[in-house]
This record gives sequence, C-alpha cells and structure tokens, in this order.
Amino acid sequence: MAIRIADYTWCGGPKVEYDDEAPCLICQQPVGEASMGGTAICPACDCGWCRYCKERLFAIKEEIDGGSSLRRLREHVQRCKEWWETRI
Repeated sequence: MAIRIADYTWCGGPKVEYDDEAPCLICQQPVGEASMGGTAICPACDCGWCRYCKERLFAIKEEIDGGSSLRRLREHVQRCKEWWETRI
C-alpha cells in the first residue's frame, strides 16, 4: 500500500490522502494516481478509455442497462491487461 496525497486546493478543494493500489470503482485495476473525478476512479476510467490499449470505453448507470456496460468494460480491461502482461 502506498499512501499518496492528491492536492485539489488549486480548485478550492482539499488535500486528500489515498491508497494508489486501491481498486478503481469502475475497472477494478489499481487506481495509481488521482484523477479529475477524485481518488476512487483511475484517470483512464475518468476519461473514458482503456489504460492498456487506449480504446474509448464507458459505463452507464447500472439502473439503465442492468450493469452490462460495466461488465463489458471490466472484461475488456482484464483481457487487455492479460495480453499486455504476456508481452512484457
């Protein structure tokens, strides 16, 4: 666990401590860095792209599509992660 500090004081917000290894609420991969939307969502998901292949991805509210877009996003990111790890 690596505790880091996100400084949002430039926009009137607070300084926030966060664990950069905590899972992103959307893709479930480590957050890594704070994003524009805060510290619970990774920058890639916040901007709507896969952190591995840069494909545009998004998830809509579970109440609207029953969670299918979130499942597709998580499956896509996991496949890309596995593919990327075999190339390293």
